Amino acid sequence: MSSAPDAAFDAASTDSPPVAVLIGGGVESTALVARFLAAGRRVVPVHVSCGLIWDEAESRWVRRFCEAQACDHLATLIEIPLPLTGFFRDHWAVTGQDVPLAGAASSRLEIPLRNLSLLGFSVHWLKSVPHYQLALGTTADNHYPDGSRDYFDKAEAVLSLEAGFPVRILTPFIRQTKTDVIRATSREVLAASFSCVNPQGDQPCGRCIKCGSRRAAFLAAGVNDPTDYAA
Repeated sequence: MSSAPDAAFDAASTDSPPVAVLIGGGVESTALVARFLAAGRRVVPVHVSCGLIWDEAESRWVRRFCEAQACDHLATLIEIPLPLTGFFRDHWAVTGQDVPLAGAASSRLEIPLRNLSLLGFSVHWLKSVPHYQLALGTTADNHYPDGSRDYFDKAEAVLSLEAGFPVRILTPFIRQTKTDVIRATSREVLAASFSCVNPQGDQPCGRCIKCGSRRAAFLAAGVNDPTDYAA
């Protein structure tokens, strides 16, 4: 069982293992990188690109964020190409047709095997990193089957077998909401985050389900949204 969420951000010691943060560019994962760096942890940012309709824009945002956060504790971004367009076939995330808009049922946003794919392939690519910990920005808003602490506890056992040493999956925000994370994160980091499943170039569309949840979270947090939306 993982330790208390806040313990993940304890000040680093000389024997603190590196933490590989799965970064998708959103509020949560960018905040996660910033919080670990502030605690003095060595951070290895990992971005997995699956060939979905938002991935190219997301990748560019992630690269810019990592460049802006550059410091001695931040390793070079690891970018993992994992093309899954053939697997998803007629899913809206591949076709771009009928993209769920703000207010749509959250079930429409579910990507099959999402966290299992991200974690499993990250472990494979991190074989050269000694005894790391994995970290995701999953929050209490995540009600999908692969978003619970119980799921991650069980995944730790499987991934430890794959890695050949005990792998821990840190989820420091799992008891917080997106609104909570926004309130505790600097404007600089928030402005460098990206949450959109139907971007217009590099610009968030402002109309999709992800843009809708982002706008709602900023509003609930009472924090000015620095995002430049297309609509």
